[in-house]
This record gives sequence, C-alpha cells and structure tokens, in this order.
Amino acid sequence: MTKEVILRGIAASWGIGIGNAIVVKVQSYKNTPQSRDNPIKALKKTKERTLNMINELISEVTPEVAEILRAHKLMVEAIIEEALELVKAGKAPEEAITIVTDKYIELLKNSGSALIQLRSDDLVDIKNTLLQNLLECEEFKIKENSVVVAEEIYPSQLIKYSKKGVVGVVTEKGSYTSHVAIIARNLKIPIVFGIKDATTIINDGNLVIVDGFSGNLIVNPCESTIEEYIKRREIFQDLFKKFKEVKDEIAETKDGRKILVMANVGNEDDLNTALLNGCDGVGLFRLEFYFMNTKSLPSPQELAQIFEKFAKKLEGKPLTLRLLDIGGDKEISYLEIPKEYNPFLGLRGIRYLLKHEKLLKNQLEAIKLVKYKNMKVMVPMVSTVEEIRELKKIIGKDKGDKKIGIMAEVPSIVFMADKIMKEIDFISIGTNDLTQYIFAVDRTNEDVSYLYDDMHPAVLRAIAMLTKEAQRANVPVEVCGELAGNPLAVPILIGLGITELSVSPTLIPMIKWIIQRLSYKEAKELVERVLELENGEEVREEVRKFFKNILKIELPW
Repeated sequence: MTKEVILRGIAASWGIGIGNAIVVKVQSYKNTPQSRDNPIKALKKTKERTLNMINELISEVTPEVAEILRAHKLMVEAIIEEALELVKAGKAPEEAITIVTDKYIELLKNSGSALIQLRSDDLVDIKNTLLQNLLECEEFKIKENSVVVAEEIYPSQLIKYSKKGVVGVVTEKGSYTSHVAIIARNLKIPIVFGIKDATTIINDGNLVIVDGFSGNLIVNPCESTIEEYIKRREIFQDLFKKFKEVKDEIAETKDGRKILVMANVGNEDDLNTALLNGCDGVGLFRLEFYFMNTKSLPSPQELAQIFEKFAKKLEGKPLTLRLLDIGGDKEISYLEIPKEYNPFLGLRGIRYLLKHEKLLKNQLEAIKLVKYKNMKVMVPMVSTVEEIRELKKIIGKDKGDKKIGIMAEVPSIVFMADKIMKEIDFISIGTNDLTQYIFAVDRTNEDVSYLYDDMHPAVLRAIAMLTKEAQRANVPVEVCGELAGNPLAVPILIGLGITELSVSPTLIPMIKWIIQRLSYKEAKELVERVLELENGEEVREEVRKFFKNILKIELPW
C-alpha cells in the first residue's frame, strides 16, 4: 500500500497520533518443561512478579486507572490460589493458569450481558501477563513515537506501551466502554477501534495518522494531509492549555446565563480530581462502586459515613446520590441478581430495588442519617409514574429536606414527562442508555454499534421534549451522560435550555471554557437548525461551522 488510504473505525479516545506502524501479532504460549522441578514455587514467584508489576503501574497512573488495576490484583490472587490446587493435583503451572482463567473467561462470555462480556478482556490480559511472567517471555519491542496496530489490546499492554512513548493505537476489535478505552482516555493516547483486517492491511513501518476525533485512520498520508493533521494536533494541544486557565471560574455564557458544571464520580479519588478541576458539585455519585468493593452488604451507618465525607468535602455544593444501579452490566457478588437473556431490558435500577425492598431501605436509612443539607437522591431506570410514587410511599415522611429526582434514560419517560414532572424535584438525562433504547441498539456489539449516535436528531429531539416539560413545571434538568462531556454537544444542550452538565472530572475545565465563549441566544438558533437535520454527522458538521464562526478557529473535534 503506497498511496493514501482512509480506513474508518470507532473513535474511542481523543487526540491525533502520527507515526510509523508497529503491527503486534497475537502471541502464543507453548507448554514447556520449565519449572517442572518446583511448580508450586514457580507459581508463587509468578504471582509475586505480577503483583509487583501491577503495583508499579498503579503508582504511575490516574485514580480511575488505578482502580481498574487494583481489581486486577484481586483477580491475580484468586487465579493463582485456584491454580495452585491444580498443580498439587498434577497439572503443569502454565496448564493450571490456562484452565482457571479460561473457565472464568467462558463464564463471563456466557453471562448474557455485553458489558460483562467486555470485562472478560481483563481476564485475558491477566492470563497473558501470568504466562509471560511464568515462562519469562521476551516482551514485544515498541519504538517511541510509533502507532501500535493490533487485533486487540489489553489494559496492561496499553499502559506499558504508553511508557514506551506510543502516539496512537489502532485495533480490529474493541468498544468505547471497555477498560482499555477508559485507560487510553486517561493516558491521552488517541485510539481507534474496529478497523477491519488492520493487521493484514497495514505493514510495519507504514506512516499512519490516528484521528481519535473522527475514528479515521489515514495510511500513507500525502504531505498536505500530514500538514493538516499537524496543525489540528497543535490546535488541540493549545486548547488544553487554555482550558486549565478557567477551571476555577464560573461557567457563564456571554449573555449572562449561568451553567453548573458538575462531576460524575464513583469514589473519593474522583471527587478529589473534580474539586481540583473546579466542579460546581457532584451531579452523579455512582453508589454501586462502593457496593462492588465490599464483600458483604454495607450497613446504613457505613454508607452514611461515606456520604458525610463527600458532603463535607463539597462544602455546601450539591451532592447527588444515585440509588444503587445494578443489573444490566453491573453485578455484585453477594446480591442475588438473576441471569437474564437480555439484562438491559430486565431487572435493573429501581425495578430491582422495589423487588428487594430491604436493600432499598438500607440506602434510604443511610441518607436519613446524614446531617448535611446539600444532598439529593436520584432514582435510576424509572419507566413509569407508578414506580416513583411507590418509592415515595416507602420513603414516607422521612424525606426531610432531601430532593428526589430521576434519571431519564427510558423513552417512556419522554412521552410521560408532563405527568412525571409533578412527582419529582429534579430530572437528570442519562444519554448513554437513552440513546441505546431509542435506537434499540447494543452499543458494545461491533455489528450494530455504528447505529449508536447520541448526537442524532432523534436523541436531541427527545432531550428537547424532556427539557420543555421540565421548564413548564419549573423542574431543574441536567444531563449526566457522555453527551454532556462532548464539546460538540455543549452548545446544543445549552440552547435546549439545560442549566446543569455533569461530566467526567477531567473534562470540567474544557466544558467551562466552551460555555464562556457561547451566547444562549446563538445556541438557541443553532438548536433550531440541528433539530431539522437527518443524522448525527450532519449535526456535528453544523456545530463545527457554528464554532468556526464564533471562535474563529477550526476545532479538532
């Protein structure tokens, strides 16, 4: 391949990477006679080496990535413990590791949940790492300023490659919601998934450009294309410096409309990052992460201590607690969660809590114990007016001064918005699930993920309908899904009348910077245009023109 070719994939991490390709082939492991003399000692040494390696990585990464790696440590402990039993029964150490990990990989793949199936990638990663450490395999040589091209990439690989100075990653498989994608975004490595036959089409040494904004991969770019992308990369890097300058300022449009820029958090490290980046509060506290990290159901007193700590740190800024949101892609070992053929349409969110009232009351009791007045309670996966009424009946007179709101993520809420607004104090639009349900598409399924588009006019019209009813009922409305942190979506959301955006802690400065350069009047005019368009790409192009007109620069997005 010598002339310029554009391959299209799925953008999973922002940025532009320009470098020579290094094609990483799948590594195979053979059973060897190594360590036969003392297989138990070999396994224990492998465990020690692997844990030390993970600890070293944890010390160098962000809190969000460290949390993923800490989960890996627990899995390593469990796998080696089970593998030791097999070795004592006569299995070779490499065979024991393979049997144990393959068993759990198969269980996850058969779970019925696409997102849980994605977590099997973590187990494949651990299996590969353990075998490499056991057999003392030579690591794949990665050059600085190169672009890794692989069939698939795993978390520990990506972290190691980042330390070698890679400037981009391209794979044949992968999902935006995978741990690898999360890590790439934290490490600021542009990554594009879903490039079919990438490892055979692209050769070692080919110059490639990874466009982490559009999902394009340009192979053997011409001089003018290279110059264009170098310019876009410089704009992107320059913008990020400007974002940091406004992190402690108020997010206010040019014509005086104030917007709260909140944070989505799952633990104390997330909260600390959010506070450092100037958050106006917490718009979504994912309670399930605390339940996942305990071996038994936390007591109301234990939960209350966590809530108190968060509320105190926020110093009066809002703290929105989402009631335990399990089912679908989230499982907790000590809770009874049925195996379902289609868990995303099954027993999850408020449906699960109303069926397991003791679990619900456990959380409500904890909320009641908190003395701070800056807390709000958000209910996940509400589909009907009756569900919120049933919850309010359980809460009874114990509500006190706590505001009760819902996540709008099921299309039925859009069409019953006028009724539901009479029952709640606020509403938060979860655009990830709302988009998924509007299009009836599993965003983790590579065959249909192209249909998932949260900037499609169908999604924007649903948000417009919800916002209109919320304004009519004087109910505050925020957006807390991925869309809130998308710079191209911000002017549309502002123009629709959204006054609160809740985003990943690291995105807060960028969102503030964009808001300060908009006017509400201009944003409303933009909304009138985009709601009449036919698809998401037309919407994005219209927003790019809008930004070019008001900022006088070409944005990299």
